[in-house]
Amino acid sequence: MRSSPSAPSFFGRWTSRIAVFSAVLLFTAAFLHRIFSLPTPIAFNLAAVAFLGAGLAIVFAVLAIIGIWRTGRAGTSRAVFAILVSLALMLWPLIFLPKYDGLPSIYDVTTDTVDPPPFIEIAKLRAPDANSVAYVGESFARKQAATYPDIRPIEIDRPADEVFELVIAALRRLKLPIIHQQPPDDSVERPGFIEVADRTLILGLQEDIAIRVSGTEKHARVDVRSAWRYGKHDLGFNAARVRVLLKEIVVAMESSVPAGREEKVEEPKEDEPRNRRSKNRR
Repeated sequence: MRSSPSAPSFFGRWTSRIAVFSAVLLFTAAFLHRIFSLPTPIAFNLAAVAFLGAGLAIVFAVLAIIGIWRTGRAGTSRAVFAILVSLALMLWPLIFLPKYDGLPSIYDVTTDTVDPPPFIEIAKLRAPDANSVAYVGESFARKQAATYPDIRPIEIDRPADEVFELVIAALRRLKLPIIHQQPPDDSVERPGFIEVADRTLILGLQEDIAIRVSGTEKHARVDVRSAWRYGKHDLGFNAARVRVLLKEIVVAMESSVPAGREEKVEEPKEDEPRNRRSKNRR
């Protein structure tokens, strides 16, 4: 039985179906990744399929509109709906296009590019297909220095163990999950280490943080490192994370009193008699 001339064409029928399928696939992948810890590579692949589907839906919509214009068949609403849904999906990655082009393609940012804080416990959590915990080296360091020259270590004339506790307090204020901490030990000249495994709020992308507190009883240095487990371009998120951490640590230091330094409290002086009698007048 032949289809009615007024019925939507093949492209008119499938353009809206593909657009809806792509939207459902993308949001399902994001939901499963954020809530149920769907492996990131699988989520990335599903997102890629969803974006390809959105592009295909737009192509089908254009072909459907051409057919409608030539034959007068139905399907205009389907084509317009598919275009709107597909453009909404593709707008998401397009928002980050300026950052992708303008920022360096790195996924690991640290205040010490020569000897960055190591990932010890986090190395055990990374899957074989994840980014290596080893710092890439000069190529990343050069790109970071050119784009993020403000990311530098914190140095302060305070005991290292005291600064270590302040860093812990700063992380807790930021509600970051600490998975490993080792305080500094001056007797063996061992710095303190802190590791954090966090996830981004919406998509749940895994972001690892390592902090090293080195120094002596009189001076301390704080180095911070933030890296993504997956992906070759962090779109500037790691640099932003390091800045937030450094700022919070500085706030913690400025709002505390250094150990062993007591604030001088002046004792209230007794009021002197206001009216002292002079010697008896003759």
